[in-house]
Amino acid sequence: MKKTLNNIKVVPVILLALLSTAFFTACSIDDSPLPVQLGKDDCVACQMTLMDGHFACEYITDKGKCLKFDDLSCLFNYLAKNNIADKEVLKIYVGDYQHPENLIDLKTATLVLGVDIQSPMGGGVAAFSDKDEAIRFAEETKSSVLDSWTRLKKGKHLEDGMLGKDNKDMHMRE
Repeated sequence: MKKTLNNIKVVPVILLALLSTAFFTACSIDDSPLPVQLGKDDCVACQMTLMDGHFACEYITDKGKCLKFDDLSCLFNYLAKNNIADKEVLKIYVGDYQHPENLIDLKTATLVLGVDIQSPMGGGVAAFSDKDEAIRFAEETKSSVLDSWTRLKKGKHLEDGMLGKDNKDMHMRE
């Protein structure tokens, strides 16, 4: 009799644990990037069709929605224009310049900014998963390696939609 009572008390605890696990699993948001379909996906900001994977990017909202852009300048202009707070952005992914079929986390990417980087909307930013390749590319294109991705958010050049020739205020490593 005692064993049966203990088993009856355990059942609700196990049931509650299973329901809680199911609830939190169902409510978790997938923050992984969605594949970019070049020639099919459109930029949310400028409505141009994404054609170049080197510069394609996307952000995942705090609700799990994926918004795609043709250039980081479009993405950051869209965030600013729509007053989207940092807490509403779950993740930002950008095309790996070396491997344009791959999207990489903006926060871990090494970013190169330069006037000779021909991105779709003139943002002039290339992202690399390999830091050594980014440095080599920056030297070849006489560009600068950004010391932080947050420079893009704060940089006046991207807010204007065009990269200016004088980019010293971006606090870059050269």
